Amino acid sequence: MNPNVPHGAAMLLDFIAGLETNRQGQAGYETIIGYRNEKPGALTRPITEMTLEELLAEQKRWVRNLKAPSGAAGRYQIIRPTLLSLIAELGVPLSSKFTPELQDRFGLALLQRRGWSPFAANTLSLQDFGNRLAREWASFPVLSRQQGAHRTVERGESYYAGDGINASLTKAGNAEAVLADVLNAMAPPPAPAKPTPAPLPTKPLPTKPVPPPKGWGPLAWSILGLVIAVGLVVAAFTLPLPF
Repeated sequence: MNPNVPHGAAMLLDFIAGLETNRQGQAGYETIIGYRNEKPGALTRPITEMTLEELLAEQKRWVRNLKAPSGAAGRYQIIRPTLLSLIAELGVPLSSKFTPELQDRFGLALLQRRGWSPFAANTLSLQDFGNRLAREWASFPVLSRQQGAHRTVERGESYYAGDGINASLTKAGNAEAVLADVLNAMAPPPAPAKPTPAPLPTKPLPTKPVPPPKGWGPLAWSILGLVIAVGLVVAAFTLPLPF
């Protein structure tokens, strides 16, 4: 995969390429419509070694001479009108070869056309993005019932169902799961939890010594003596005499 393709987009392109070509590695980049490249004598050399100018001419020949329904080429099965628009959009010289790196660049551009940036920024819903992808790649299923290119299509069908050629090659739930995985892969990692600071050691509060009880002062003794004297006087007048 082209290193300039973001990780999440690379995950999605790998999934799409698996549907479109059912081929791994270099073989996917060399695939043409109907696997005609794998038939002896169909091509003079692999499309990855052709210039864009040569490939555009070949795509015409496949439809005319190889009885192909389209000129879909490469890992992302790009048809001739789409290839012409990508060349113009990205300003790629016709002398450039249709290498795996360039094919990945084209694949990313197709994702961008269908809303990759807002999807990655969580401003385009997963369902809406999936439905847009279904319009770009016939093997990718629509995620909701809608009017397709030829008739009303149900969730899980190809947007191009009804043309007698194209069909979805996976379930809607599988496509949704991949899109969810892509979003999770792009989510920023959670911030590490701040460690709880250890409690500061506490010193025991100094205890204030309890002062010893104060002895009675002279005033206290005087008051006590007065109380006793008053008590004796009262007793003398109130107690009955023994005689």
